[in-house]
Amino acid sequence: MKKTLSIIALVLILSTSLIAGTLASYTTTIDNIAEGSVVAKEFILVEGGTDTFENNIKIAPTETVNWQFSVKNYDDTVISETGMDLNVVVDVIAENGKSVIAPLEVTVKNANDHIEGSLNSEGKIEFTDEFALSANGQEKIYTVSVNWPSNDSDINFAGADYGTVVKVSVTGTQK
Repeated sequence: MKKTLSIIALVLILSTSLIAGTLASYTTTIDNIAEGSVVAKEFILVEGGTDTFENNIKIAPTETVNWQFSVKNYDDTVISETGMDLNVVVDVIAENGKSVIAPLEVTVKNANDHIEGSLNSEGKIEFTDEFALSANGQEKIYTVSVNWPSNDSDINFAGADYGTVVKVSVTGTQK
């Protein structure tokens, strides 16, 4: 009986070992093997330090009014981290409750004196520019000239019933 119990115990130990070894599952975990994240790039388009536009400037035949405006792609030390296409729109319209001064000629020039667009009387001047991707902040400066050339009909546009408004808007789009 002792011998039988010993054999049964030995068979039980061997079979348990075999089953445990063949049916065992091994797992290993490697924590944080790789990690990454993304952060939004800076996209900055702000009005520059140049803005000489004024309201209710009086103009007469043979006179010219020049205004400057600028836009930049940086704000203090933070610079836009993308290239940018600029769309500039200069609206020339009648002032509320008034008629436009029809003889006016409006011209927009860039900092290199290149004419970006011009019109007579009223309408829109639209043009494009860009900020190239750069580690340095950039500024684009433009000049708007409003000229009233003299002609025989000047008296027809004199007085408080005539006024022209010039409005500038700029849209920046990431390249």
